[in-house]
Amino acid sequence: MHVVSRLLAALAAVLVFSAGGAFAVEPEVRVIVPDVPGGVIVSNCYRAVGSIYGGYTFDFCLKQRATYSVRGNGVRCDGRLTWDVEGIRVEARLRRTSCGNGVAWSADTLSCRPSLLLGIIAGLLKQEKPLLDNLVCDYTPARGSGQKKISFVAHRR
Repeated sequence: MHVVSRLLAALAAVLVFSAGGAFAVEPEVRVIVPDVPGGVIVSNCYRAVGSIYGGYTFDFCLKQRATYSVRGNGVRCDGRLTWDVEGIRVEARLRRTSCGNGVAWSADTLSCRPSLLLGIIAGLLKQEKPLLDNLVCDYTPARGSGQKKISFVAHRR
């Protein structure tokens, strides 16, 4: 009986500790921008406006478990990325990811900053979206990919 009670206590402890991670709150990461005390929260998910590289949609999430997703032209890629904040910029490095059928998305880099202009325009139009809800991003493909650097605006989802 004593062994059973110890096993139950151990099982309860495991359940409590594993559930703690499920309810953990995602930390808010901020970038410093002029006239916004405390900075602007950038830790969220974003979608590139329009398509990149001829028909691919691009989504990315700047969270503790950071991810990206590419869809289009018969390709479906879901990968991981690492990111950090450097002043006003968010710097991200995509991990090379297999998309299946012998296709992979390369280990590209992404450098984004909050769009002050789009945030001000949204404020003037009295839209209900939070200020600085967009990022302006420079996307640099990996060397040897044959693609050129592009820029796009990403909206918070």
